[in-house]
Amino acid sequence: MAVAVDLSKHTDCVEFVGSSEEDINYAKTFWQSVQLEPPAESRLVSSDIKQRLKVAPSGTHGLTYAHNIPEEKPELHDFFVRVRTLEQLEHFSRVQKFAEAREEDRTMIEKRRAERIKRESISRDFIGRKREVREAYVDKSEEADNGVIDEDPSDALLQLDAFEKSKFGEQDPDSD
Repeated sequence: MAVAVDLSKHTDCVEFVGSSEEDINYAKTFWQSVQLEPPAESRLVSSDIKQRLKVAPSGTHGLTYAHNIPEEKPELHDFFVRVRTLEQLEHFSRVQKFAEAREEDRTMIEKRRAERIKRESISRDFIGRKREVREAYVDKSEEADNGVIDEDPSDALLQLDAFEKSKFGEQDPDSD
């Protein structure tokens, strides 16, 4: 025989008095299956309220202060525009100075290149004459036959100096 249990009293334990052993075992099994929940570790999702998603705010709420863009004063805006313009002008002037310096360097390089080419052409002409003079000194017997004039090397250098003075003036053409 089973005992009636009053659930309104909320007793933690149930007593079986005057029941057979088999009924007691069935009752214990029944109450254990009803009361026991699986352990929290075996559940995939916790039923705790922390697991739930937050409810989105309704669309009637206005923007918070963090979303409001503060209005700038026109004087402040004009000041920032002037400052930005001055910075751009300074940057442009710096770039212009670099461009002018670069252009001066290019002009100087072209000028020196032209001078070097001119000197090389002069020295090429001089080297050609110098060889003729050496040949004249080496072979004195051919000198009389070919009519080659015997030229002194110091005379050739003096002629070269006179030529350079006439072309370049008093400036030394060998200096860079």
